[in-house]
Amino acid sequence: MKNLFLSALAAGAVLTACSTVSTIMQNTFPYTTTVVVTQGSPANTELSAVGTGTSINQLVGSSANVRDIRISNANVTVTSGGQSMGVFKSVKVYLSAGGNDVMVASRDNIADNIGNTLSLDVNSNQVLDQILKSGNTVQQRIVYVLKSAPTSDLSVRTSLNFSSVPVNNN
Repeated sequence: MKNLFLSALAAGAVLTACSTVSTIMQNTFPYTTTVVVTQGSPANTELSAVGTGTSINQLVGSSANVRDIRISNANVTVTSGGQSMGVFKSVKVYLSAGGNDVMVASRDNIADNIGNTLSLDVNSNQVLDQILKSGNTVQQRIVYVLKSAPTSDLSVRTSLNFSSVPVNNN
């Protein structure tokens, strides 16, 4: 009887630890997508590019252990192409899955000398459970306006991080 009790206690500790690790990973796991802004894209025109990723559920396992998923920070980086983020006038990032489309981050009036990485203003009021826990493929759409036409193709990577609350199974 003592062994059965200790085995049950150990199993409970392991399951709790796995749930905690899963929650921590989901709280800090970045969602990244790379899109290409083509050379010669017109300036002062709203353009968009779509990158396909996977939901948090598909990336790290059972997201049923979290709720109230919200974006906590967002960055956009030009990874190749020889130009900085200063070529952009504005950037908006949307997530969508299963027909839902939500703007999660944006930035207007981007400075010319910003460098290769830009931190976006996040919409942390929006709960993203329905999109990220849907099990559907998540698409990230970047809507942007350029100040001038790029001189070469630009590879642009967005990195989104999320916060969430663990589900209390008691």
